[in-house]
Amino acid sequence: MNRKSWLRAVAVIGLITVAVAGLSACAAEAKPAVTPSATNDILTKILPADVSAKGVLLAAVLLSTADISSAVESGLVTPAEVATAQQAINDNTLDIWRQRAEADLNK
Repeated sequence: MNRKSWLRAVAVIGLITVAVAGLSACAAEAKPAVTPSATNDILTKILPADVSAKGVLLAAVLLSTADISSAVESGLVTPAEVATAQQAINDNTLDIWRQRAEADLNK
């Protein structure tokens, strides 16, 4: 990964981190605590070819702020990332996906 791409990825993850914190704070109802096995699964499992951790986080932000259909049509995120993001919102695991995105960036 060249320096420009790396800096762009870091900036995107930084913006997503702020958005995830905002989404988490805006939750209308209390969510159950995330189980250790769910955390481990997200952090260590091999993701499908059409899912990336940063794509899941981006999809989560887009779900709450933008036209997700246009984002999928333009290739910004995949349908699988949108579905995973929705599940992460429902399961209260967006912060774990943020950790995965940061770990993936450092590989």
